[in-house]
Amino acid sequence: MSSNDKDDQLDLIAIAKDNSASFDIKKLPDSFQKFLNDNSVDPQIYTIAKLPRYIRTNTHLPVDKRPSLEDLKSQFKTENVYPVDGLNNFFSVQLDDTTQRISDILAYKNHAIFGIDLSSAIAVEALELTKDDQVLDLCCAPGAKLCMIANILGRDGLGTATGVDLAGHRLATCRSLLKKYKVGEKVRLFEADGTTFQVPPPSRLGSRLINRDNNEPEKDMPTRKRQKIELVKPFWASRLLRFDNQTPDTSASYDKVLVDAECTHDGSIAHILKYEKWGWDAFEKNFMDPNRINTIAELQCNLMKQGWNMLRPGGIMIYSTCSLSIRQNEDNVAWFLNEFQDAKLEKIPNFNIKPAKIKQQECFPALQNEIEANCIRFDPISSNTSGFFVARFLKKSLFT
Repeated sequence: MSSNDKDDQLDLIAIAKDNSASFDIKKLPDSFQKFLNDNSVDPQIYTIAKLPRYIRTNTHLPVDKRPSLEDLKSQFKTENVYPVDGLNNFFSVQLDDTTQRISDILAYKNHAIFGIDLSSAIAVEALELTKDDQVLDLCCAPGAKLCMIANILGRDGLGTATGVDLAGHRLATCRSLLKKYKVGEKVRLFEADGTTFQVPPPSRLGSRLINRDNNEPEKDMPTRKRQKIELVKPFWASRLLRFDNQTPDTSASYDKVLVDAECTHDGSIAHILKYEKWGWDAFEKNFMDPNRINTIAELQCNLMKQGWNMLRPGGIMIYSTCSLSIRQNEDNVAWFLNEFQDAKLEKIPNFNIKPAKIKQQECFPALQNEIEANCIRFDPISSNTSGFFVARFLKKSLFT
């Protein structure tokens, strides 16, 4: 299995036998323990047992087809199902039966719920989506985030979601989820490198023009002289977006951009501890590859940079990882704020989950207080969640 398999199976969340309570952290390879020490990450996080799982209601379904809280408790055979404050239609599930799977319950089989990590849900929620937003998800696979984005955009309005991923097989998983939950009518997917992706937002949704005050059908609008461009064929697009002409309008930028970046996944207990079964030699090869460790922060910065280039003034960009390393989180945020003078950090709610302490970055000490005041980081010890980090940037106009 590849390092991305955890993400590829988000929609088939299984509750594996819980061996974490007896895990001896001395088994972690010396190279990884050094990685944790260098990033001020407590290795005790890998001994935390029974973290909750998370699900979201598929709000594209009619209300009478969606499970209530009591329905979920009944189907999971536990009272330990709780709404998550600040995340509408989102629930935590603590299962006592270690052989039970979320995919076994009726609501899942009826496509009325889907599994999604808390980190992904908070990143999407922090975008503060509205029904007319043009949304770009630069690292969209395996697709749970896109399903949630589509749910929030809803069927009214002109909002669309553009998903980008480098791997075709991962985009195929996205497409399958969008079709399975019947939420893809305003979504398109591109197989592309997110660090160079330049396709503008859709110019129309079916016959309705986007970014027009009157939203008249295109056939009723005056003929416009269009610049000749080479169209980028989507990996997949809904019928309403399939024939977009990708108008090269410099004013056509995305309202919201999500950079849920590729990372080392060290914040995920399940992701790390699976190597206890597969062998720590495989861990050294896949996780501690020096080239990957040394270049992943650069990749993340390049994704942030391109996401920012595709964002309109006044728009919001979310940067998130499921890493707890300083280099991939606080350092990247400090670099970004120093690099882009039109970027302003905005505070993200903690959703009544106790956050972990923001780490000290050394690159730009003058920015530390701003980072501590606005970014959030969660870890298993402080928050009883998998580890992740989220930052929210507002794109200011330099001319106002």
